[in-house]
Amino acid sequence: MIRCRFHLRQCLRPIFAHVHNSARLSVCLIVMLSCLLIGTRTAIAQPPEQSPLARSAKRNVAPNTTQRAFEAAAPAVVKLYGGGLGREHGYGTGTLVSADGKILTTLSLLTSRDRVRAVLADGRTFMARKMATDETRRLVLLKIDASDLPFLEMTDSTVLQPGSPVFALGNWFKVAEGREQVSVTRGTFSMRMLLDARRLAQDYDYRGDALLFDAITSNPGAPGGPLVDLNGNCVGILGRIVEARATLTRINYALPAEQLTDFIGGKVAERRENVASESAVQPYVGIRISRIGFRHVSPYVARVTRDSPADRAGIKRDDLVLMVGDRRISNARDYKEAIATTRPGDRVQFVIKRGDALIAVPVEIGVKP
Repeated sequence: MIRCRFHLRQCLRPIFAHVHNSARLSVCLIVMLSCLLIGTRTAIAQPPEQSPLARSAKRNVAPNTTQRAFEAAAPAVVKLYGGGLGREHGYGTGTLVSADGKILTTLSLLTSRDRVRAVLADGRTFMARKMATDETRRLVLLKIDASDLPFLEMTDSTVLQPGSPVFALGNWFKVAEGREQVSVTRGTFSMRMLLDARRLAQDYDYRGDALLFDAITSNPGAPGGPLVDLNGNCVGILGRIVEARATLTRINYALPAEQLTDFIGGKVAERRENVASESAVQPYVGIRISRIGFRHVSPYVARVTRDSPADRAGIKRDDLVLMVGDRRISNARDYKEAIATTRPGDRVQFVIKRGDALIAVPVEIGVKP
């Protein structure tokens, strides 16, 4: 720009020597306007690729990995609706694990009924029946009468390394209905660990391997949904809402996929027969214990099953269980352990507090249905 001004001054000097001041001003204005017009045309004619702004906008954008994982897994995620009571929600998530309609989900009050309503990703609704139950891992395998369905195969989770991205899908808080899409959250795989947890008032039954990650999935409705990798491969199934025994904080975890293959496949009938034979000798009273307080859990009766041994003995909701036989009951864990030492047919005296009264109630232990 400075060089242009110098040359312009050299060109105009001979002209200005022979004209008056007013004429000089007119010439200057004409020359300035000409320069402006030439500069504007040059800027307009400049190709876009030479513009610094255009060059900075031409970037290679990486594909949306969350969308890729979601689109690969979401068609196999099922919205489930069934039984619910109190803090046990009547909705949840399942994962299609075969083209002929097998659905894997967690064992809960939701699946306590013989049939559960299943809504597929395309909005179709089926009544699912129970095929098998895994009491150890707290899993249920459901079945709907359909074919050619999208499903997820179990992928070995040992390929995950600390820091690997993972994605969790599920119908959290029952936000999806019909054809509406389920929720997805992205997280990072942390470690493989032995699960040592509590659920409500009692120790959690499952104490095996679990995949720990930082995405918050401990929400109502999430258990039973798939945990997938970048490509939408299922590496685990989201577990139930539990708290770590050491910290009393919720754990975001999934059951490793490689542990579920036998349950889904050829050993389903065998597991079902084993569960049935085990439950035939388990003692049964028919009451559910609630959780009162935060750190101290008192064994109040939250529910009495109709026509159960407890119902026939006269135990009522809100009774406080103080003793079972000669064992003092201070919390729900004591109650569970006391019942586990009894046998079907035993006549055991319960001492309960109802209002201000202490009552002795003989209960004949039954067989778990």
